[in-house]
Amino acid sequence: MSDKKLEAIAKALGKAGSVAIMPHLNVDGDALGASLALALALSSDHCQADVILEEEVPAMLDFLPGQDLIKVTPKDRYEVALNIDNGDINRLGGRLEVYQNAGMRLSLDHHATNKVEADISYVDTKASATGEIVYKLLTRYMGLPVTQDIALCLYTAIITDTGGFRFSNTTPETMVIAGELMRTGIDFTSANKMVFDRISYAKLFLMKQTMNSLKLLFNGKMAVSYLRWSDLASFNAKLEDTEGLVNIGRNLEGVEVSLFLKEEKPGSFKGSLRSNEYVNVAKVAEEFGGGGHKRAAGFTIEGDLEDIVRSLADAVKASLAGEA
Repeated sequence: MSDKKLEAIAKALGKAGSVAIMPHLNVDGDALGASLALALALSSDHCQADVILEEEVPAMLDFLPGQDLIKVTPKDRYEVALNIDNGDINRLGGRLEVYQNAGMRLSLDHHATNKVEADISYVDTKASATGEIVYKLLTRYMGLPVTQDIALCLYTAIITDTGGFRFSNTTPETMVIAGELMRTGIDFTSANKMVFDRISYAKLFLMKQTMNSLKLLFNGKMAVSYLRWSDLASFNAKLEDTEGLVNIGRNLEGVEVSLFLKEEKPGSFKGSLRSNEYVNVAKVAEEFGGGGHKRAAGFTIEGDLEDIVRSLADAVKASLAGEA
């Protein structure tokens, strides 16, 4: 990692008249918060900055400012396209053409498993969230002011990926940056409540179903839980209602690895992996075509649920033995 690359990205964005900012599919607080913060900053600097999404903003993030900069139908061609908080080009979905057709392609991320090709790519695996990187980009390399709206977006990005500063990816610099964002006068208490304490009725039922499905393997070292497509359909739930359900298993005493599988369509599962202390779940996820961080990773897989669980359990068992 070289900060010269971040400086080069700053120069490219500073010269651009139009920028398409594209976070990963199934956008979360870090991806959307970092995207909106950057779009707000660039727009204040006389640039057309569009955040391109294929989905609705999750209800838990509906308080974020700058949503007027979100576009579902992008313009034909942008001077610059920025892939943000996304380590897999396939997670751009139908926006891939926008990225490929841009005059310059940039990528900004903190995932160690990032494989996205770009003219300039900056990956800082030590950053707790991409929101941290955007803060450094704006303040140290672009000289753009961090307004209260921008600060709220970046604060939300950081608390999302650090679990409210509880996860092991939280660093002293994370806390320093969060403190600077708080100094702008944001209502951080409200942001914490919006992200962590609001539960829809659908999610409440899904939590119950997840707990009913949960089982422990390897003397309680691994927790496995799942939701079927029929569960989501019967409760009229949205995919965002499954956010954080992997932590039901993770938070059990004695559990090192939690696997949560949600059937997004019949036969197709999105898997989430979390670990507490020593297993590198990013390595496990990579075995199944996914990726992420040491303590938080994901993948998409098709097949029979029992076969998938068996395969994942075998991979986790090897990691438990090899990394303990």
